[in-house]
Parts: sequence; C-alpha cells; structure tokens
Amino acid sequence: MPRDRARPCPPVGPGAVLDASASGSSSHRSAPLRVLVVAPHAVHGGQEEWLLQLLDATDRLDVRVLLLQDGPLREVLEDRGLPVDVLPVGRRPVDVPLPVARLAMRLRRDRPDVVLANGVKAQVVVGPAARIAGVPSVFARHDHALDRLVPRLSRWADRVVGTSEEVLSSVGRTDSVVVPPPRPAQPPLDRPAAVAELRALGIPAGDRVLGMLTRLVSSKGVEDAVRALALTGGEGWVLAVLGGDAPTEPGERERLLTLAEHLGVADRVRLTGFVPQAARLVSGLDALAVLTRTDGIAGPVGEGFGMTALEAMTAGVPVVAVGGGPIERRLAGQAGVVVASADPAAVAASLGVLADPATRKRMGDRGRELAALHPDAASTAAVLCAVLAEAARRPGAGLSDDQPISVVVPVYDEGAGVTPVVSALHAQLRPSDELIVVDDASRDDTRARLDRLAEVLPQLTVLTRTRNGGASAARNSGITRASHPLIACTDAGNDVPSGWLQGMRTALSESTRPDLVAGAYRVHADSAWERAMAAALYPHPDDVRQHGPLQTLSWRVFGGAFSPDRPSGRSLAFRRSAWERVGGFREDLRTAEDTAFGLAVAQQGRCVTQTDAPVVWRQRTDLHATARMFAGYGRGDALQGERVVMVRNSIRATAALVAPALLLVGGRTTRAAVVAAGAAYAGLPMWRVRRGPQPVRTAALVPLALATQDLSKAYGFTRGLLEARRRRQ
Repeated sequence: MPRDRARPCPPVGPGAVLDASASGSSSHRSAPLRVLVVAPHAVHGGQEEWLLQLLDATDRLDVRVLLLQDGPLREVLEDRGLPVDVLPVGRRPVDVPLPVARLAMRLRRDRPDVVLANGVKAQVVVGPAARIAGVPSVFARHDHALDRLVPRLSRWADRVVGTSEEVLSSVGRTDSVVVPPPRPAQPPLDRPAAVAELRALGIPAGDRVLGMLTRLVSSKGVEDAVRALALTGGEGWVLAVLGGDAPTEPGERERLLTLAEHLGVADRVRLTGFVPQAARLVSGLDALAVLTRTDGIAGPVGEGFGMTALEAMTAGVPVVAVGGGPIERRLAGQAGVVVASADPAAVAASLGVLADPATRKRMGDRGRELAALHPDAASTAAVLCAVLAEAARRPGAGLSDDQPISVVVPVYDEGAGVTPVVSALHAQLRPSDELIVVDDASRDDTRARLDRLAEVLPQLTVLTRTRNGGASAARNSGITRASHPLIACTDAGNDVPSGWLQGMRTALSESTRPDLVAGAYRVHADSAWERAMAAALYPHPDDVRQHGPLQTLSWRVFGGAFSPDRPSGRSLAFRRSAWERVGGFREDLRTAEDTAFGLAVAQQGRCVTQTDAPVVWRQRTDLHATARMFAGYGRGDALQGERVVMVRNSIRATAALVAPALLLVGGRTTRAAVVAAGAAYAGLPMWRVRRGPQPVRTAALVPLALATQDLSKAYGFTRGLLEARRRRQ
C-alpha cells in the first residue's frame, strides 16, 4: 500500500526548481480549429442558414469557405468576414472528377485541420478529394435527397452529422451525431410590426393568413396549399409564400399562378419572392404550413428538419405539417395539426380546424413552450465543433476550460529523469490542480529527489509504495488518492511540452464528454538506429492527423496507428468514473496494461485521440532493451485476450517464422510474393525515413528494426498464450 508523504507549502525561494508563480492561473485557449467549409449552393436556403447560425455562435473555428457555384450566398459569407472562393461544378456526373482533383490539390497545399461538406452534393466532391489528400472530413446531411447513395458517400467521411434522427437513419453508421438547427437567435417581430411589414409586401390583413417560407420548388407542396384554398375549410384563408424562385425549376412560379387562376383563388395567393430575414415576420401569420412531399416526386422524400416550423413555434404560431418526421415529433400533438400526406383535402380540413382563433392561440402558446426546450445556437454549435475537432484528432481545439485535474505519474528507478518531468508538469498546473507522483519502491535516489521537489513545489504530492507492483498498481494508487474527477497520466522519462495538460483538459471538456483521451507522443531519435526504430515501430502524430490512402491501408493491414481505444500510458487522460467502471488498470499486467484499460473503457464509453502537444518519449537505445520491451508487449497482448490484436500478432508470429523458410526453399513465385509482402510491410517506414537525416543509412536499418519487433512480440505472445492457458487451467 502507498505511504503518503506530507505536502509542505513553504514560500518558494529563488533557488527552487520552479517558481510557484509559473503555475498557470489564467484561462488558456488552445489554437482554433482550421476548417474548410464546402457548400454546394450559392443560394441562401435551409442548410445554408443552419451553417450560418452555428458559425455565428462559436469562436472556436478558423473558417474558410469554398462554394461549388457562385451566387448571393457569397456576399452573405463575405459580410461576416469569411474568406470565400468558388470552385464551379457542373450538374453532370462527368463534371465532377476535375473539381475533385482540384480540391485534392488545394487540400494538400493548405492542409486545413478538417473539411466540412455541407450537404450531399458537397460530399460527392469532398469525400474522394479529402481521402486523396489525407485530410479528415465531416459530412453534414440535411434532407432525404439521394437516400440510396448516402451510405456509400458516408464511407468517405471520418464523421457524419445530420439535422435529425430521421435524416441519419439511412446513413448506416453508428457514430453519426444529430446537430439540429438551433432555435432562432433573434426573436420575431411583435405581431403588429410583422403584420405591417407583410402588408407592405402585398399580403392583405386578416385573421386567416397561411404562410410558407420556402423557395418555389415542386417538392415543397406549395401546389397542395393552393389547391386547399379552393376546398371546404380553406375558405377565407390567404396563402403567402415568402421565398424566391429556384434555379432548378424556373417555371414553377408561373405554373402556380396559372393554377391559382384556374381554381379561382388567385386573389388569395401571394408569391412575394425572396424576403430578407423572413423568419422574423412569422409572428404576423395565423398559421404556417410545411408540406414537403413524402412521395418522392421531384425531390426529397419528406422534410429533414423543418426549420421554419421551429421558427413558427417560437413565434407562437400553429403549424400545419405532413406527419411521420421530425416536425411531428416536435409538435407533440399540441402545437399544430398533422396531416397524413400533403393532400389538398387534408390541408383544407386542417385549415378548418385552425379557423377558430382560440384554437390557434392554444396551439401557439404550447408551441412557444416546446420551442423554448429546443437547444440554442451555442449548444448545437458546441456539438458540431466537438465532432469536427474529434475528426481532426484535436478535441478541445479552441476551447478554454478551468476544470481542476489531477496528474498522476508512476516512477520506478527514475532518479535521472524525475526532476525534469515533475518540473515541466508543475509549471502547467492551475491553482486548483494537483500533481501526484507515485514512487513504486525505487532502488535508486528517486525518492530523495522527490522529497526535495516536494519541499518547493506546493501542488506536488509524493506517494511511496513499499513493494514494487508495476505501473498499473502505481497508477491505481495515485488515482485512488486523487481529488478530482478528471485524471491525466504520463510517465517519467518523457519530455512534456507546455500545453500538454491543457490539451488533455480541454479534450475531456468537449460537449460530447469523452470518457478517455489517448494522447499522441513523438519518439526521440538521435542515431540512425533510433531513427529507424522511430520510423518502423511507432506511429507519428502528423501522420495520424492527416494521412493518405496508402498509409490508411498500411495501418489496417499491419497496425501501427494511434487508436483512441488503445492508448499509451505515456499520454493519457480519462474520467475517474470511467476508471471506476472498469475496475482500474489491470495489475496482473506489467506491460500492455494501458491498451487493456483503453479497450475496457471503449466497451462502455467514448474514446478520442488528441494529437495537440504530444509528449516526447525517449525510446530504448539498444537492441536488447528494445527486444525485451516488445516481448513484454506481446505477452500483455496475449493475456488481455483482445481478438483483433491476437489475430494480428498470430499473423506476425507466423510470418516471422515462415518467411525465412519460404525464401530458402520456395519457388520463384513464392519468393517473389514474400519479397513483395516484405516491401509492402516496410513501405510506410521507408517513406518516413526519407524526410530525416542520413536516409539511406537509416533505411538500411528498418528491416532489422521490424524483425526485432516481430520476433520479440512473437516470442512474448507465445509465452503469454501459454501463461493464459495455465491460468485458465
């Protein structure tokens, strides 16, 4: 059991290792997330308004916009100070490949952290371009357009968000996230002012004005509303459509006016054209209709969210909507009338119900109450930012957070390295944070050095274990002693850069509340042998953040990437509640205990990767120590029994034993296949060493580094399997 050492708090003198004033006491905001937004349309419609409202509600993003067609939206974006470029894309499938290639070249040049494809048409271009360039991407889906194609398009994205559960139902991914349009940030005009503005648009005053806020697209059901005016229940109602023409259906306005003339209701139909900030005029209406067709005629199947319905509810205006979607859910049977389909007779019957002013008031009041429960722009923007940041492997980017955190560091015979790591960590603490170092019964002067540090560092607590139990036991002891619900861990022997602790803290503070943050690390390398091992045996933060198709294929086949559910104890943060749920770190494992912990947390919660401020790990410098380390990893993999790892290690062990024999006794084709497989295996490390010093000499050592890893892990894995079998027996 650990033995606590009292934590003295004397004034820090000039000879101290670290001045107490260096402890961070002010809020620190991490660098914003660099996002390229790709928007397919140049008009200002519902999906564009969703984007604008969320961008206006956050300061976490450094945004540039790329439009796939030029038009009025460009001016709206530039008025907000957003840089805008245009990459024209035609309507035919043959018009797509060239813009994809141009976008891929731009992404390779500019290297944004993440790309947001705002809509299906944007994803058609962004998906392949981002994969080619190796830049993470997020696909935002707004409606039911191209439902059959969407599952395939979604595979090209790192993450998918949608405006409603219904929109995401056809995506085919379990990690998709609902990011609905927020409730309106600006309150509607009071009714007299709204009525006055509607009257100025040519809409007659009265107590039966049915509004539709939509572009003139046949799939939006404006025709059904026009026909409803001529049926029983629609008498006395005026239809006001506030929205412009759609470039895809230039003749729709004339068609609707001709229909109204034919039905004898032309004097009660007003098509105003585009109206700026039309949502603020909803309070001047007596009812609002959202009649998007569900039969698939000429466009989407059903309404993806129905932003105008939410705007009407906020204004206390009852809604007439087609059922079976997100609008019906929000109305809850109390804030409007739901029709089974966009049938003119059904719409007319609903207007008959709403002819009663008392009914309209009751439904409108209830709608206002329900709308108040809908998330605001700041909340929904926080979710979108979290998804973007997690896709970019930069969770917490642009956030500032002061939640207290406990840092736990296990040490064993680290006399030479304990002072630098403790000093570096203490410099990053906020006043409410704490640093707990657990000495796991060291045999050298580690404890004496810690005692001297504790005399001058007021936020340092030193625990001493009387018997060496390994890193798991030491971490568990420190976490048990910790005061805060957020825990961060690193090891002595690492160089911890400034900003590391804040990066782990803000990652845990994301609105999606991850349970575990797997931090990245860089491998220190001076000699050619160390550079060969760094390139061949360990992942690199830059490659993980942005990687191309060949790197992705190599990781899937051979492993070697940072994975959120397989963290390293060198850089790790988590919630105490997650640690408690899985029973802490497994103390029967002396190695691979960190990956076992991550896998256990991932089975019950969410894990993310953080590549900001990676620690620098000083690897083993000799062949024997490296071989022992990987043998320990192999043993730990076998004891934890994780299937994917076991299969991969079994393949590696078999290949390491069989490949030399095949080269000796196999035929020409067999030997060629073995050489080709070996070249593919070494391809990514060889690609990495080209960027460093002495690339030829380093590359020559890559095969030896790979063989050291594989043979050592095969040996340790075999031992672990035998040990696991003995334990079961």
